[in-house]
Amino acid sequence: MIILQIDGHGCVYSIDSEGTLYMTPISQSNSIRLDDWVEVESVDELDDNVINEIHEQLITLEKANGTYFQNA
Repeated sequence: MIILQIDGHGCVYSIDSEGTLYMTPISQSNSIRLDDWVEVESVDELDDNVINEIHEQLITLEKANGTYFQNA
């Protein structure tokens, strides 16, 4: 599992092998709960751009890792 942290977001992101984007919050102690993932849904157009960029970064990393299997 690849986990991506974006400065200022207060959470980390990951995708499953089919490309669904998930997030989980970072606690005050800078820890994350690996059992508390929530599917990411965008709120507005600006949010869409940021979310799409994060999603594409994770897809690229997962493809390089050999763990992304979504059919084109």
